[in-house]
Amino acid sequence: MRHWLLLIPIVLLGGCITSQPLTHIPPELQYVAPTSQENSLATLIGSHEKATPIDDFITYILAVDGKRVISGLENWDTALPIQPGSRTITVAFKRDPLNAQADLQLQAAAGGKYQIQFSTDAYFLGADTYCDFWIIDMTTKKPVTGIKRGTITNSIRYIPQID
Repeated sequence: MRHWLLLIPIVLLGGCITSQPLTHIPPELQYVAPTSQENSLATLIGSHEKATPIDDFITYILAVDGKRVISGLENWDTALPIQPGSRTITVAFKRDPLNAQADLQLQAAAGGKYQIQFSTDAYFLGADTYCDFWIIDMTTKKPVTGIKRGTITNSIRYIPQID
């Protein structure tokens, strides 16, 4: 009987650990892609690098002008339409369980096609300390932003010590 009593707090506390899905972000804080003529918009896409046979590095668009791109990670390889002009692009890096992000200032041109690029030390047996981000023009392959460094964080909050 006492074992069942112990189970009750575990189940109740387990609900506190689960995070809310991104759909709980208020609609006014979510990015909505513009629907103008294709040539009047710019597009931005993430990037991918195969690190090992079972591990990938992915960069994606986390937010545009402070508005959260809800499907950013899942759609890293889909070009996201953005309005031309000066844009603050929050980019993110993911290699489970490692993450990083940074804000880049992009002067987007109508019809421009852009891609996030990165450099990191988050390789196998690496230091796991940084991810540098920049954006290139996909036509010229030249950078159109400066480099911003994001600090790598580990999403595993508790790592037990093994004696």
